[in-house]
This record gives sequence, C-alpha cells and structure tokens, in this order.
Amino acid sequence: MGITADEFFENVYNVIFSPKSFFDNKEVKVSVRLAVATVVIMSVIGSLTKLVIDESIAFVLSIPMLLFTVFMAVLIWFLTALFFEYIAKIFSVENNFKKVLFFTAFSNIPFVFFAPLNLLKQIGIIGNFLSVFLGILLYLWIMFLYAYSLRAAYGISFSRSFMLIFLPFVASFVALHWLLCFFVRIESIFLM
Repeated sequence: MGITADEFFENVYNVIFSPKSFFDNKEVKVSVRLAVATVVIMSVIGSLTKLVIDESIAFVLSIPMLLFTVFMAVLIWFLTALFFEYIAKIFSVENNFKKVLFFTAFSNIPFVFFAPLNLLKQIGIIGNFLSVFLGILLYLWIMFLYAYSLRAAYGISFSRSFMLIFLPFVASFVALHWLLCFFVRIESIFLM
C-alpha cells in the first residue's frame, strides 16, 4: 500500500519545521514514486510561482518551459543522488540508492522559496540585499537538509555526510590546480 496524502504533507511539514525528526524517523516509508512526485510537485510550484512573478514570459511558451523545467529537475535530482551513491562508496557504505532518492527529494523542498525571494528584488537596493542574504541562508538550509538526508540514508555521522557533500568541490579544486600546474609546466618547458 502506498503513502497517503496526509503522510506526504506531514513529511513536507517535518522537513521544513523539524528536519531532524523527519530524517531520524526510522519508521518513515521510503517510496521512490513519492520521491519523484515530490520533485515534480516542487518543480511545478517553483515554476508557476516564477511564471506569476515574471510577467515577461509569454503564456504559450510557459507550458513547454514548465515541462522542460520539470524534466530537468527530475534529471538533476536523479543524477545528484546517483553521484552521492558513488561517492559514498569511498566511505565503504552499503548501497541505499532508494533511501538517497527519497531523502534528497524531500531535501529539495526549500527550493520553492527562491521564486518568492525574487519579489524582494523589485523593492530596490534593500530588497536586493535581502534577497541575496536570504538566498544564501536558504542555500545553507538546503545543504544542512542534504547532510541530514545522507546521514539518514547511509547511517553515517553528520560530519561524514558534510564531507560527502563537499568532497566533490575539494576534488574539483585540486583537479583544477593540477591542471593549471600542468599547463604552467608545459609552458616553462617550451620557453627554455
């Protein structure tokens, strides 16, 4: 039997107002269909909110853009979860791809608040500042939710889940550094 609408809205409420209790709940029903539905619903809500706010988008173009946005949201969410699944192997953690999909889908819920933040930009300089400041706080909140979701999916510590999130950034920085050093060395060889 599937999850009910009441359980879904309770999950959404808990993610927003009490994420620790949601992610620490061992009795939460993990459903990939619910995870996909959550990502689709949040993407549609975010897109429609943006469409209402941004009046420059023609209504005829809004339907294809909405479908494209939903498709891209599901694709990026799936690839992100798949990426975390492969990175988690560094920690020798058992595969829990369904749990990663489920928990990261609910971690994406705060993204719907970015569209209303764009309204603040119309107020002026103070609105722009507030929009940027609140946007940064929103990103930090989402990072914490991702850390909670990875902790819940893999049963690892909170610090390890943060390492799991930031490891790709550190690896990218090191790879970029090595690439730049490589070209500097090649240039120095040709200048001799």
